[in-house]
Amino acid sequence: MPQLDPSTFGTQLFWLGICFVALYLVMAFAVLPRIAGTLHARAAQLDDDLAEAEALREKAETALAAYEEALAEARSRALTLAQNMRAEVQAETDRQKAELDAKLAEQAQAAEAAMSKARDEAMLGLSDAAAAIVGDVMDAIGTAKADDAAVAKAVKTVAAE
Repeated sequence: MPQLDPSTFGTQLFWLGICFVALYLVMAFAVLPRIAGTLHARAAQLDDDLAEAEALREKAETALAAYEEALAEARSRALTLAQNMRAEVQAETDRQKAELDAKLAEQAQAAEAAMSKARDEAMLGLSDAAAAIVGDVMDAIGTAKADDAAVAKAVKTVAAE
């Protein structure tokens, strides 16, 4: 094998040294700075992205807080509106109930007065009919001729008891 020939070791070591130095110089001054630049750019981009994400998170939290505040305010207004509406409906219901109670009480009094008047008229008519029947019965029995005034007075006395 020609690589293991000791007479060519010197030139092989010379070219090996030149290749290593050249490779070292290329790597040190060309490739590694590009890789370092790429890594720095990538780190800077990550930092920018993280900063932007943090800013967006804070903005989202602010928007969420504003939304929750608006929602609480709307809920409060809706509750107040519902309470006011409930109070208005209750007041209207109470007013209508009072009107209906008054109307029913008035109708009950009118009906009671009409019933009392009808009862009094019926009793008056009944008293007259009872007096006529008593007079006819006394005439039919033949005891004595009944005095209409006395019979009416007796019937009224019995009816009053």
